[in-house]
Amino acid sequence: MSPVGDTLRIRCRQFPSLVNCCTLNLFSRWPEDALLYVSSEFLRDLELPSDEIRTSLAEMCMLIHTSVEEKSDQFFDQLRRRVYTTPKSYLDLISLYLNLLEEQRDFHQKNRHRLASGLNKLNITNERIAELKIKLAEMAPVLIEKNEELRKALEVINGEKKVANEKERVVSAEGEIVSKKAAEAGAIRDDAMADLKAAEPELNAAKAALDSLNKDNITEIAAYQRPNPIVLKVLECIMIYISEKTGWDHIKSVIKNVNAFITKLKTYKVEEKPEALLNKIRKKYLSDPDFEPEGVGKISGAAKSLCLWAISVSKYQIVVKKVEPKKKKLAEVEEILDKAQKELDGKMSELAEVKAAVAKLEADCDKMKNEKETLEFNMDKSNKQMGRAEKLVVLLADEGVRWKQSVEDISV
Repeated sequence: MSPVGDTLRIRCRQFPSLVNCCTLNLFSRWPEDALLYVSSEFLRDLELPSDEIRTSLAEMCMLIHTSVEEKSDQFFDQLRRRVYTTPKSYLDLISLYLNLLEEQRDFHQKNRHRLASGLNKLNITNERIAELKIKLAEMAPVLIEKNEELRKALEVINGEKKVANEKERVVSAEGEIVSKKAAEAGAIRDDAMADLKAAEPELNAAKAALDSLNKDNITEIAAYQRPNPIVLKVLECIMIYISEKTGWDHIKSVIKNVNAFITKLKTYKVEEKPEALLNKIRKKYLSDPDFEPEGVGKISGAAKSLCLWAISVSKYQIVVKKVEPKKKKLAEVEEILDKAQKELDGKMSELAEVKAAVAKLEADCDKMKNEKETLEFNMDKSNKQMGRAEKLVVLLADEGVRWKQSVEDISV
């Protein structure tokens, strides 16, 4: 137990046997060899640069302890106050040194790591600045090239748009012309169809008349030596229609072949017959008051049907004659319309190709704009990063030198 303080005195009072039954040995001082040995043992596993430093530290501990003892005696001689330096104090001295050494080493190690980290960041920043400068140097000509490409592309697009607009104007004008022609053709067609529709009753009447022909009655007429004058007039009219002779003998030879005769009438093409022929029939036969189906029918049913056919064909021919110019006009208009439509289709195809080309150019232009904007954004971002980094490096330049020197000192 250390004599320092009240602990020894209190324990002796509490436990009188310590005084009565024990011998107290007070070790007030260790020899220098013992002190040196103890300090050497404590410092033996301590990590130090060399054994010379280890020996010097052990000796330093011994000298500190002995010098304190000497000063304690001097303090007692002068002031009559006792200051105890025990072996425990020596051990505490060594422990204190070791703890302080460990704390300082930790502190300096952390400080060194912090400074080294700062220096590393400064170095990285300098490298980053160099990289950004290279990157900016590489991006600058690319941006110039992109601007030039974009300018040329815009010129091409504007030129193509002018061509497309001009073509669209032409196509629009021609489209209006074609629309007018189509409307005109439609009007003519409707007019002709209306006339033909009006003639349909006559055509249907002619067909109905032929359908009502009785072959036996026709054969009966052919057996006559001389038919009734009005019946003969009807037959003569029919012969003129089909371009046959009007003599009774010839008429008989024609109508005897009943099937061939009826076929000629059913396949009769009034549109192909000359106008003079129809005028002759109208003047000579159809204008005769006796040339009337009801009156003829009282004499012969077959002659009545032939009379109806002759009148209906004449009326139908009048309508056809009226419609024919319209049909010719319609054909001319449709031919012009077809030609104009083909030209319009060709130009619309060209316009579609030009518009597709313009759309592709615009898409390429938009792509180039996006690339240019991305490049400008990256350049601006790099410039800002480099500016901040350079400012930081300039501000920390002196600190960097100090940090470097501090790291070297700490390492030493």
